[in-house]
Amino acid sequence: MEHTSSRRGPAFARRGKGTRGTQHGDRTQGAQRTDRAPRDSRSEPRFGESPRPSVRPPFMKDGRRAARTVPYGERSPQAISRAEGRPKFDQRKAGPRAAAATSWENVAEWYGTHLSAPGTYQSEVVWPGALRMLGVGPGKTFLDVACGEGSFANLIVKQGGEVVGIDAAPTLIRQAQNKHIRNSEFLVGDAANADRNLRDRKFDGAALVLALQNISDMPAVFASVSRMLNKNAPFVIVLNHPAFRIPRQSSWGFEDDRKMMYRRVDSYMSENAIPMQMHPGDAPTINTTSFHRPISSYITALSAAGFAVDAMEEWISHKESTSGPRAKAENRVRREVPMFLAIRGRKM
Repeated sequence: MEHTSSRRGPAFARRGKGTRGTQHGDRTQGAQRTDRAPRDSRSEPRFGESPRPSVRPPFMKDGRRAARTVPYGERSPQAISRAEGRPKFDQRKAGPRAAAATSWENVAEWYGTHLSAPGTYQSEVVWPGALRMLGVGPGKTFLDVACGEGSFANLIVKQGGEVVGIDAAPTLIRQAQNKHIRNSEFLVGDAANADRNLRDRKFDGAALVLALQNISDMPAVFASVSRMLNKNAPFVIVLNHPAFRIPRQSSWGFEDDRKMMYRRVDSYMSENAIPMQMHPGDAPTINTTSFHRPISSYITALSAAGFAVDAMEEWISHKESTSGPRAKAENRVRREVPMFLAIRGRKM
């Protein structure tokens, strides 16, 4: 069943040696604990800069050379024209180095490939629901917090909006930039203090999609986003459902006599941080961290940051079992046990 596996952050990275990446997405979760991945001493860009190119030119799996990333400040005349009049980013401000334990930098290539596959939960359930709750339309500018490789931002643009995306993983930002999405900007940065660099920018809405469960300082992120939103602007967060998808504390069961599948939950109220193995069997040393919190924690944190919650939705799986002795039970439990929780706050 799909509930056994599922997707942003501490600070902007300074140039120089240090760990890379931060909490930037509960994009997909494994289910086993491993040791932390080794730290990477390669330097990282500051907020607003494109990732530094590697010494060797990047190549895709089929041997083709990957698209060149245009560094920030070397944009096309069209992009420069669109950006005229916008406040300059403060390149000098940079926070502490990132935490490797929650980084998605090491799985960035895999994640981009995963999202391009047909029939994903993101494309069929999550993104359509988030767009609807966000109220995307022409003439509006949105902030995509923990934007990953830009897939959700691209959908915002297709519906007429403009978007600024931030993510702590340089490789994911590079992938987003390489898509050359019109009316968009993608920046390496930390969601917990993005307003320090974007303090002169105001947005008509913000989204944090399947990422909050990989962010340690949730109150700081909510406060930062709140300071960048116009009054009454929506802030939509989408989570793996905190009541039913708790790493190591929830599982599937089946009652043979009743022919019914059920969801077992062993712990819910206790907050915890759980190291998650991203590729059990293939790459056992690559991991991130999932932070579990009860639903009340999200509502309380949103209220403290100046949001009034005006909508909450629970989304079920779109998949269907068509064969097998438990197909009927599996389909029933899909309809009854939601996979995702979406919460919308309004900036007061």
